[in-house]
Amino acid sequence: MPTLLQTLLIETLPSDTDPIFHSFINTVLPAMEREFGLIPALGSSEIAHYQTLVKQGDAYGGKLRYARENAQRWAAKADQSLLVHVLNGLLTAWNLSTHLPQHLQLQEVEKRLLCLGLTLHDYNKYVRGQGEAQPPPKAHEIEPILNLCRELGEKLNFQEFWQQWQEYLLEIAFLAQNTQFSIDSNPIISNWENDEGEFTVDDRRLNDILRHLLAFGDVAVHMGDPADVAITTKGDRLQDHLDWLTIPKKLVYHRLRDCRGLISNQIHNAVVSFARQLDWEPILYFAQGAVYLAPKNHDAPDLADIQTAVWKNLIEGDAENNQKGLADYFKSGDVGFVRDGKGLKVAPQTLELFTPADLIRLLPDVVQIKVANVKVPATPKRLEKLTLTDAEQKFLLEGADIRADRLAELIILAQREFFEGCQEYINWILTTLELQNQISPEQTQVQSGGVNYGWYQAAAYYIATHTTLDLEQVSNFLKDLGDRLATWAEQNNLLKGITSPTHEAFVNYLAQYLEVSGFCHQPTDFENQLAAYSEAKVNNQPICSLSSGESDAEDQLDTVVLFKPQQYSNKNSLGGGRIKRGISKIWSLEMLLRQAFWAVPSGKLEEQQPVFLYIFPAYVYSPQIAVAVRRLVKELKRVNLWEVCRQWRDAGMNYNGLQNLPWRDEDEAEMGRYGDSYSTKDLPFLAITYTTTRGKTTTDAWVAPAFLALALPILLGVKVVATSSPDPLYASDQEFADSVILDGPAGFWNLLGVNPCLRLQDLAPALERLLVSYSLHLECRSSPPDARWQALNGTVRDLATDVLNVFAIANEAKREPGKEDVKRIWNYAQIWVKGNVNMQEKLKLIERLVTEYRQFYQVKVNESSHAVLLPISKALEMILTVPEQIDREDLILQAAGQLKDALERQEVYKRPYLLDKSVDFSTRQAQELMAIHAFISTCVDELFLGLYKGDRALLQENRNRIKSGAEFAYRWLALQEKQSEKTQLSGEVA
Repeated sequence: MPTLLQTLLIETLPSDTDPIFHSFINTVLPAMEREFGLIPALGSSEIAHYQTLVKQGDAYGGKLRYARENAQRWAAKADQSLLVHVLNGLLTAWNLSTHLPQHLQLQEVEKRLLCLGLTLHDYNKYVRGQGEAQPPPKAHEIEPILNLCRELGEKLNFQEFWQQWQEYLLEIAFLAQNTQFSIDSNPIISNWENDEGEFTVDDRRLNDILRHLLAFGDVAVHMGDPADVAITTKGDRLQDHLDWLTIPKKLVYHRLRDCRGLISNQIHNAVVSFARQLDWEPILYFAQGAVYLAPKNHDAPDLADIQTAVWKNLIEGDAENNQKGLADYFKSGDVGFVRDGKGLKVAPQTLELFTPADLIRLLPDVVQIKVANVKVPATPKRLEKLTLTDAEQKFLLEGADIRADRLAELIILAQREFFEGCQEYINWILTTLELQNQISPEQTQVQSGGVNYGWYQAAAYYIATHTTLDLEQVSNFLKDLGDRLATWAEQNNLLKGITSPTHEAFVNYLAQYLEVSGFCHQPTDFENQLAAYSEAKVNNQPICSLSSGESDAEDQLDTVVLFKPQQYSNKNSLGGGRIKRGISKIWSLEMLLRQAFWAVPSGKLEEQQPVFLYIFPAYVYSPQIAVAVRRLVKELKRVNLWEVCRQWRDAGMNYNGLQNLPWRDEDEAEMGRYGDSYSTKDLPFLAITYTTTRGKTTTDAWVAPAFLALALPILLGVKVVATSSPDPLYASDQEFADSVILDGPAGFWNLLGVNPCLRLQDLAPALERLLVSYSLHLECRSSPPDARWQALNGTVRDLATDVLNVFAIANEAKREPGKEDVKRIWNYAQIWVKGNVNMQEKLKLIERLVTEYRQFYQVKVNESSHAVLLPISKALEMILTVPEQIDREDLILQAAGQLKDALERQEVYKRPYLLDKSVDFSTRQAQELMAIHAFISTCVDELFLGLYKGDRALLQENRNRIKSGAEFAYRWLALQEKQSEKTQLSGEVA
C-alpha cells in the first residue's frame, strides 16, 4: 500500500514529470521512508551523537576526547531527517537539470545515476544513525564503500527501480562519495578503476555535470534561510555550480522577517506570483521566503509595485491561479459582517477594503445570507414597540415576515454606515418605495435602545402592499435597490471618499519586514515602536493584545476576533479601571483570513478549544514537497483515535502502520471541495491547521494534536509546533532545533514522562508511549462511542506509577483475555518499560517468578485466575501474615511448606515433576521441593526484601498489581511454550 508521502507526491507531481522520476517515487521512496525516516542528517540529540561516537571510537574527530565537542556541534543544528534531506536534495537537483543547455542534457542512464547517487550520498550518516560500532568507510576505502552501497541499494529496492543498477555500482558509489567538492572527497578516477571494474559512463560527464547537480542539491538543503544565497558562502557555492553547468541564471530571494500565519502565506504567495512575471522561477521554499532562479541581467523590482501587487492579491485574489481573495468572502457574507439583536454590523476593515459605492452594491447579497430567521422574523416584535392603531397593526402584520426583515435591515445598515443624518436619503428611500404619502420621514427615525423601529414599519408596509412577492423576487428587488442607491449617491456626491488605514498599515508592514533581492528593506524602528507603546499606555489607548503594542491598534470588535471578547484583557496600565483590548490592523487581517479560509464564525472558535499546529519545513521544501504538504493540510480530516490505535496494533505496533490511516477527507475531495477547486499555486510556507474538540476538558482538546504533532514529522519529515496560541511561536524552523514542540500541553503529557521538546530520534519512542496509553485507555476505560478522554490523566498516572498497572488496567475490561489479547497487553508492557531500568527489572522479576513456579505447577490458561495464580498467591499470603520477627530462612521454609501442602491438594496433572514417569517417585518429589524452595526464595529475596525493601505495607499495596502481572506473564509464557512446541513439531515433520 502506498505511503502517505508517496501518495501525496504522485497526486501532485505535474503530468509532464519524467517517467524515470515517477518510477523512483513508486519504488525507492517507500524504502527510503522505512530506512531514512528517523535517521538524522542534521541536528538530533547530543546524547545520541556522543554515544555513537564513543562506540565508533570517534572516527569523525580522530580522537576520542573530541567526541563530546563533535556531539555538541552537531546537536546545535536544527533537526532534519535523512529522508527529507535526500528527497529535497534530489528534487532540487532534478529541477535544476531541466535548465541544462541542450548539449548537457542528461541521458536516461545519467538520470538514474543522479537519483541513486544522491540517495546514497550520506551513507556515513546512515551508518552513524544506525548506531553501529563499525564506523563508515573512509574516502580512500573503495571496496568497503562499494560493499556498503551495494548493501544499501538492496535495502532501498534499487533493483525494482533499475534492474541494471549493479552494473553501474562503481558510478553510483563514485557519485555518492564525491557529491561535495570537499577535502573528504576522492574524485581521482584512477583510484576507482581497476582490473575488476571500470566506469561505463564517461568520467567527464560524471565530474562535469552529475557531480555539480548533486552538489547543488546537497548544498541547497543545508540552507535554513532564503537570504543565505546572498549573505553566506552557501550562496557563492551554489552560484559556482550554476556557472560551471553554464546555466545562465542567478540566485535571488525574497524573505518576510515576520510570521503571523495565513497572512504571511498570502504575502509569500503573492510575491511568488509577482516574481514569476519577472521570469523568476522558485526553486526552494522556506518558512520565511523563497529562492529563485532569475535571469542574469534581471532588473531590480520596485518596492511600490510589489506592495501594490501583494495588496491586490490579498484582496482580490488571483483568478488565473484559482486563488480566492478576501473580497470574495466579504461579498458572500462569510466574514466582515455579524448580526445580533440590534441588526447587522460591519467590521471596520470592510469599510476600508471597499469603496462605499461597491459596498452598498454588495449589501443585498450579505443581507440575503445573514438575515435568515425565516421562522422567527424580527419585524412583528419591532412593530409592537410602535404606537399603531389596531387597523394599522393588522395591515402591517400581513407583511411582517422575513421579507420585511431583509428590506429593513438593508435600509438601516446603509443609513447607519453611509447616510447618517442625511435627510435626502430618507426621502429617496420613501420615494423609491412609493411610501412618501403613507409614512413620514419622522416615523422612519423612531428608535429605542439603539434599534431603529421606523424602517421596519416602512418595510412591512411595502411588503403588505406587495404580498405576491416571493423570496427570490424580493432578493432581486433588493439588488436593484442597492444598485440604484449607489448610483444615486455617487451622482449627488453623498458618499465620503475612502481612506484605508488598513492598506496604509499593510504597506508599512511590507516595507518594514519584506526583503526582495534588489532593494533595501526599511529596518525596524524600535524607537517608534516604543513611543507608540508608551503613548498608548499613558493615554489608555488600545494596545494590540496579540503583537504587544508593536503596531497601532483599535478596539477589538466581535466581527473580527475569533476568541471571546474577554480574552486578552490584561493589557491596561497599573491601576487603570478601563479595559482596552486592542488589535492591530495586521492582526485584524489575519483574523479575517482565518474566518474566511477556515469558515469559523467570529468569537466562536475559542469555545471549541482549538490547538494550532504550525508545520514548518525542516530547513527547506523543494516545490514538489511544498505542494504535497499543502494538499495534506487542505484535506486533513478529523483524527479518529480508535482507528489510529487499531492500525498501529495491526502493524505490529510499528509507526509504519500509520501510513494506512485515512488521513485525508477523500469524500470531500471527490465531491470537489478540494482537488481542482483550490489553487495549486498558493503554497504553505508555514502550513497551519488546527484541531477542535466536542469535549469540555483540556485533555479532550489535546489528545488529537499530541498524536498529530508526533506523527506528521515521522511520516512527512516536517517540524511541528503545537500550541493553543493563535500567534505562531516562531517565525522560522531555524529558531528552534527540535522536531516537535508541544507548548503548554494537557497534564497527561507530563505524566507520560516525555519531554515537550523532542529531537528526531525521540519521536518514535514518544509516539509508542503515547499510543500505548491511548490504546489501553480506549480498550479498558472508555464507554464506546464515548472515549472518556477526561479520564486519560488517571490512566497515564497509573501507568507512570507502575508497569504492572498495564495488566491491572487490562483486567478492568472484565473479560477473559484471548491469545491475541495476551500478546497485545504483554507488548504494551514491553514498550512501556523502554528506557526505564527499574520498570524493566520489575517486569523481568515477575516473568522470572512465573517461570520458576511453572516448573512445578501448570494449569490450562482457560482456568480461573485463582487457579493460575495459586503459587504466587500463597507466597504473598505467607510473607504478609508471618510475624515480623521471623528470620529469612524460617520465612522461606514456612512459605515453602504451605505451598507444598497446597499443591498436595491439586490434581497430579497440574504438577509437571510428578508427571515425569522416567524417574522414580522420590526423586520427583525431591525435584518439586527444590523448585518450590527456589521459587519462594526468589519471592522473599528479590520481591519482598529486594524490590519492596522488606516493607510489608508496600507489598500489600502492590499485591493486586503483582498478581495481575503474574497472570498475564503466565498466559504469555504458556503461549510461547505452545508456539515453540508447534514449531518443533513442524520441523520434525519436515
